[in-house]
Amino acid sequence: MTTVCDDDDDRFEFSSEDREMEARRLKMYSDKALKIGLPVDQMFINHPAFSDALAALDRIFQLSTKVDMPHGMRLIGSSGTGKTSLLKYFQRSLPKSSLFAEGLGAIYVRVPMNVSTPYLVSRLLRIYGYPFRRVTWDAMEQRITVLLEAIRQKGTQLIMFDEAHNLAPMPGRKKSSQEEGTSPTDFIRLLMDEALIGTVFSGINALEGFAELDQALASRVVGCHRLDLFKYDATWIGLLRGFVQQSNQFDIHVLLEKEVSLKLFKVTEGNLRSLKRLLTEIVLVAVDSGAAKAEIFHIQKAYSLIYGAASLKENPFGPVSA
Repeated sequence: MTTVCDDDDDRFEFSSEDREMEARRLKMYSDKALKIGLPVDQMFINHPAFSDALAALDRIFQLSTKVDMPHGMRLIGSSGTGKTSLLKYFQRSLPKSSLFAEGLGAIYVRVPMNVSTPYLVSRLLRIYGYPFRRVTWDAMEQRITVLLEAIRQKGTQLIMFDEAHNLAPMPGRKKSSQEEGTSPTDFIRLLMDEALIGTVFSGINALEGFAELDQALASRVVGCHRLDLFKYDATWIGLLRGFVQQSNQFDIHVLLEKEVSLKLFKVTEGNLRSLKRLLTEIVLVAVDSGAAKAEIFHIQKAYSLIYGAASLKENPFGPVSA
């Protein structure tokens, strides 16, 4: 699936790394290469762990507003294993419905470090179109009331908190007197209980200790799914085959050669984000060279561009031709 979204749309958030990579590519490659290559990064390739997690998201989405008992789940995995891709794919693939406003059936929020309750309230209000750039503690109760009404009016059934491990307080940080009883996790419990929405917490392995973060919230969020780094097995080959099949604008069958598939695995260490970054660069390089399909020397150059000439890692695909 390929989706292009507006950078100004508050429903989606982009990391600084994503923005820097995009800016470099816009300066370096032709419009034709960008048109064909950049969609590779947006491809969603299903596999067993993704399928299980998607089914769990769908279950929570369907049940959240139909039962009084709060429903939630954790999505745990190392950085780059596809958690964010999974959440955004689910959000973008929801069909239109009269039960919720378009684009607001499930909403996505990236949780920054040192997150505060005012930040979360402000962020969510912006998604619903309210121009509150900053929410103060004094106005908190009023703003939360506005937010709860917006959630109900728009029919939101699921909120997905990405990088949710940042909800844990920093070591040695104490709550101020104003924060007592209004921590970010207290606020999220309020949303679950009052708005009857499902909630997903996605993050790294720190989310294993969810009960230590907030025991009351943990009792509401009992489901847990994991996305791990890939192993070099049939699933990895199936993943590469999925990219080949979805890349209908450019031939990347070279990925399925046994030696290439193994080297790709070793280079990326089974990390989906690293794989997508390299595959995107391969297509960009090949298209701009005027080639009809990707070859091994395109992979050599793409690897060199990503990791740099001064990288301590030797280019496993061979030296780049002058």
